Parts: sequence; structure tokens; C-alpha cells
Amino acid sequence: MDRKLGKINRYLMIGWLAIVVVLTVTYFGELARGHRDWPYMAMFLSVTIIPAAACLIYFIKRPQSKRLRIYAVAGYLLMYTFVLLNTNTVMTYGYIIPMLTLIVLYHSPRLVLVMGSVALAANIACVIRFFKIGMVTSDDIKDVEIQLGMIAFSFVFAYIAASLYSKIVKENEEYIKSIDDKQKQLERVTLQTITTIANIIDAKDEYTKGHSYRVAEYSSALAQELGYDKERVANVKYIGLLHDIGKIGIPDSILNKPGKLTDSEYALMRKHAEIGGNILSGNNMIDGMDEGAKFHHERYDGRGYPMGLKGEEIPEMARIIGIADAYDAMTSNRVYRKRLTDEKVISEIRRCSGAQFDPKLAEIFVKMIESGKLSDLSPDIAADTNVVHESDGKSMAERSADLLQSVIGYNRNPYDNEHDYLTGVLSRSAGEKLISERLSEGDGGLFIVDITNLLGVNEKHGIVAGDRVIRTVSETLTEREGLIVIRYDGSGFLCFMESATQGGALEALMSDICSEIGGKLRGMPEYEDNIICVGGALSSEVGRDLAALLIAADKALFYVKQLGEEGSYLYKKSEKDRSKKLYALDLEQLIKMIAGSDECAVYGMDSPEFKKIYELVKGIYEKNKQEMQLVLITVTPAIGKSLAVADRDEAMEYLQSAIDVTVSPSMITFRFSSVQCMVIVTEPQTESAELVTERILNSFYKSYDKRNMAITTEAASLPPLETV
Repeated sequence: MDRKLGKINRYLMIGWLAIVVVLTVTYFGELARGHRDWPYMAMFLSVTIIPAAACLIYFIKRPQSKRLRIYAVAGYLLMYTFVLLNTNTVMTYGYIIPMLTLIVLYHSPRLVLVMGSVALAANIACVIRFFKIGMVTSDDIKDVEIQLGMIAFSFVFAYIAASLYSKIVKENEEYIKSIDDKQKQLERVTLQTITTIANIIDAKDEYTKGHSYRVAEYSSALAQELGYDKERVANVKYIGLLHDIGKIGIPDSILNKPGKLTDSEYALMRKHAEIGGNILSGNNMIDGMDEGAKFHHERYDGRGYPMGLKGEEIPEMARIIGIADAYDAMTSNRVYRKRLTDEKVISEIRRCSGAQFDPKLAEIFVKMIESGKLSDLSPDIAADTNVVHESDGKSMAERSADLLQSVIGYNRNPYDNEHDYLTGVLSRSAGEKLISERLSEGDGGLFIVDITNLLGVNEKHGIVAGDRVIRTVSETLTEREGLIVIRYDGSGFLCFMESATQGGALEALMSDICSEIGGKLRGMPEYEDNIICVGGALSSEVGRDLAALLIAADKALFYVKQLGEEGSYLYKKSEKDRSKKLYALDLEQLIKMIAGSDECAVYGMDSPEFKKIYELVKGIYEKNKQEMQLVLITVTPAIGKSLAVADRDEAMEYLQSAIDVTVSPSMITFRFSSVQCMVIVTEPQTESAELVTERILNSFYKSYDKRNMAITTEAASLPPLETV
């Protein structure tokens, strides 16, 4: 705002001075021709050049002053009045226009009103004077009225323009303020998120607790000494917090090994710098965010890793974090030694200056140690990560975990894309590829093992405790001979048993696994009412299509979760229905049950939630005794895409929203399974199922623009009760 005001002030002074120069040159010309005398010129200079010069000096000293507009208007009106009263023209209308135009830019209606009132009064006084001396006669009245009207209209419209401009500027300032407030809130959330990610990183290494915080503090303190501005200092702090993010890709057994690492272990440990750089590369939130992670172990003499950069080739950000990282290592207690004294640390930094450290940074850092600037630092930047966010009710720890999942993936090791970094089992992408290959060769059984309330363990006992629960489940599964185990998502595993064609054998295996895992978890101190739910399906029942198998197993898992207790369930089809599509079969069986013509149960029918819906629908059907139409809408993966849990849940939310805004109050809608929604049109004579479906799909695809999911619809009619 101040910068904008200074710009308007500059334009005002330029315009005013230009008019003064033109008038001065004109009047001196008249003086030379004998039309003016020196006393008149002295008076002219005193009311034109002196006010303009005074305002110019004031502008030079205070270019962004709000008072300048008042001084300028007063000085300009003084000049205008003098010219008006001493000219041979009835009214000097043209002189007021340049100043009037510039004054509008101040969006001050009151200023325009004052200027207009004075100018109009001066012109009326001038007309009266001219009448008295005979310069204006009754024949000139019409011209005088027109000119006075022009002046009045000019100021009225200028007043309106200034008022509108003032309103726009005020709204714009309020909008900018709201943007600034949101920016500050975003920065706070960003810092909390990065802090929580740093917590997760440090939690993997029991010997470097708080290391990321301290490095961030030391790095930002050094950046301040180097003269960095506030924003760059904050960026250094953020990057310092994430400099060891690559440790996520290093096995815990190596990170927490108390003794000396072997050559192969050390080689793997060194990979954390490259892994960290790869994780953060392409992040545009902060310039150079990947540099601190990737190059903080480079040495000034070129003997560092991962690239062996030398001297100024190493980004300054990495050189800053490198010395802060080394300082924290020397001043922290380790299993094999106590922290070094300040004297020993200073001696070591100076010894390594020019070899490991940038000499300039090393000398500044030593002075900071000697002055005690580093001893008073504490990681107070760690904001409360358990604050619940208003938008989704999640704490910062939960939101940060979600962010971390989106950035690096729970099921993707940055170092090994084929295996899950935490459990060592196959990653989802590698596992799905393997299962598809096995299905092309023969039948098999697939089931999903899900750990409920894992978030409760993480919140109460920490991420490390949650990791132990996950590893306990994975170890139990991998002990089973012939079972392909895959990390499915954050709290679940996908298992495939080759040559499984009989439901009884797979059901027994699923039940046994469920009981064994449940027993182990209940014996752990981290147990927080964790329920193990297992849902499965056979390719001999559903078909050798992985997507169809996943949907069937997921439907079975959804049913078990609805019951709210530990257990397993196998999706089944009857022999006569095996040729039918999975979606059409569910719809057909539901119709038969409502009509009372079939005793077979729809999958999940004995779920408490589903029973309520079923009883409602059947009651309406028996009461109205008229035709009803049922539409089953299923979310399926697009061709060539996997049915990722996060993508499925997101698509289902969009589908549910599309249904909510589309259907009429007389229709019944409910969640039929984890991938299906049901719409029952109770009055098809008013609105057909076909039109309802079309509107739902149009609404869905307008809001959901991703191409990883597709929608399949199945519709059927339930005839009037008398005809059944």
C-alpha cells in the first residue's frame, strides 16, 4: 500500500509541476510582450511556484506521505484561484481537469468534494465580479451556465469515481489481508508438518533423538550470522529439519546398531543422502530443499559423498547444514562416547577447516560457539503437533502422516521399489504384477488382512510401536509356506495362495491366520483393541481377473468390518451364478430377497447396518405394492489401473456426493459395499432409473477428473407385489 501511495504522489507532483512550468513560460512570454508587469509576476510566482516547490521538497523527504495530497490540493487550488481571478477568460475550466484526474487516484471522495466545492465557489465569485465590471452580460448567461454545469458535473462524476475506487481498494486490501492471514496459517501448518516428519525420521534412529531439531536450529543461527533475510533463514530451518529424511529408506537394524558398521552396512547407510535428495527433488515449496538432504555429507576437499563435490561446487545450503550436522554429532552423547567439550569441538572444527568444512563458515561457527550463541538454542520450533485441525478433525500428527504417505508412500522403499521398507515383503506394485502372472497360469485364493485402530497405537505409543504391530502381522503371514504376502496399504496386507480352488481350505486358512495374529497382538504392550479383519475371494468363483478378485475380497472385508468384531469372511457365488457378473449377481439376489422369492442371502446381509436398510426397503415395497427400480453403482479401476485403497475411497466420496445432490427425497440411497452404492427409485412413474443414473454420472464426472477409476452401473426392476 505504501509503495502504491508513493507512486500516486509521484504522478501528482509530475502533473502539477508540468502545469506550473507551462503557466510560468506562458506568463513570462506575456511579460516580454508587455501584457504583464513584474508586480503581477511576483504575485504569480508566490502562489504557483512556491507552493509547488514546497510540496516537491516535502515529497522528496516523505514520498509515501498521506498528507501530501492535502498540501497539493491546497496549493493547486491557490494557483487555480489566482489564475481564475486574473484572467481575461470568464472561467479557467481546463486548469482544474489534470489535478482532478490525479486526485481520483487517491480514492478519497472527501478530498474531491472539498476541491470541487472550492473550485465551484471560486468560479461563481469570478462570474459575479465579471458581471459587476461588465465583462459578462446577460447575453453570456447561457455560456456561463454551461461552464458552471460542466464543472459541477466533472466533480460529481469524479466524486462517484473516487467512491467506487475507494470501495474497490478497501475490498482489495481486505482480500490481501485475508490472503496474508491464510499464508501465515499455511506457513504454520507447513512448519508443524515438517516438524512431525522430522519426528518420524528421528523415531527410526534411537541414538539421534532430536537431532533434526538441533541441526535446524544451528543451521538457521548460522544463516542469520551470514546476513540471510528472514524468509531465507526460515527456509534453512525447514531444510535442516528434513536433511536426514533419507534415513526412512535405511533398515532399522543398521540405524540402531550400537557397534561399528561393516563395510556393506556403511555403504548402505551412505545411501540415505541420495535417497533424501530423490524424495525431495522436484519439491517447489522451498528452493533447494533437496540440496540439504543430498549434499550435507559432501566435503570441502572433495572426499565426501554421494557425488564427491568440492569447494564452491557444494551448495551453500548444504555446507551450512553439513557443519551444523557435524557439530550436533560432536556435542551429543553416543553409546560409544560422551559428548565433546566446547574446547575439543572448536579444535576439531578448526582442524577440519578447508578439508571437511568451508573455511569461512567454520570460522564464523567457531565464533558463535565461543560467544555462547549456540549453547542457548533449544528446539522450540516444535509446535504442538496434536492440535486438531478444524477442516477434517485430524491432528497435525495424523495430517503429517498422510502427507508423508503421499510423498514417499508407506509401501514404497525409495531404495528398493520391489519391497516394503518396513516389513521386507513385496511392495504393492511388484506384488500385483506377480499375482497377475500367477493368475494367468491357474486359479488361486486372495485375501486382505486389515489391522483396525492402528492409528490409536501410533497416537498413544508412537510410530515405532505401530511399526512393531505391522511387523508382527507381516512375520506371522510370511511364516505360512506358499503364501505370497504384499504390503497392501498403511494398515493392511494382501495375500495370495496358489492352487486354492476350494472355499473350505481357504476359509480355514483365513480363520487360522486371524486367530493367530489376534492372539499375538493381544499379548503385546502396544495392544489398543486392535481387531484383525480378513476378507477373501477365490478366482474359481469370481474369475482370474485381479481387479475383480480385489473387489470381491474388499467387499468381504467391508462386511467383516461392519460386524465390528474379529473375524474372516469369504466371498462366494452359487454354482448357477458363476457365469454372471459380480455386480449383476448382487443386484439380482437383493431383488429376489425383497420380493420374497428366494431364501439365498446377499453377501453381507446379516450386517446390522444392512439389515436396517433392507427392512426399510421391504416395508415400503410391501406397503405401496408398486413397481420399484434398483440401480447398483460400482467403482471399478480403469483399464490398466490398480484399485488403490486411497483412490477407491476418494472416488466413493465423490460418487456419494454426486448421489446426494442428484436424487429426490422419495428415493432411498445407501452404501452397499466399500465400492458400491445403491439407489432405489420408489416412484419410477415420476422419474425413471435411467434418467437418475445419467444425472448421477454427469455430476460425478464433472467433479472427479481423474482417469484411474471408472463407474459401472447395473439396473433392474422390482415388479408390483401382485405380479410376483
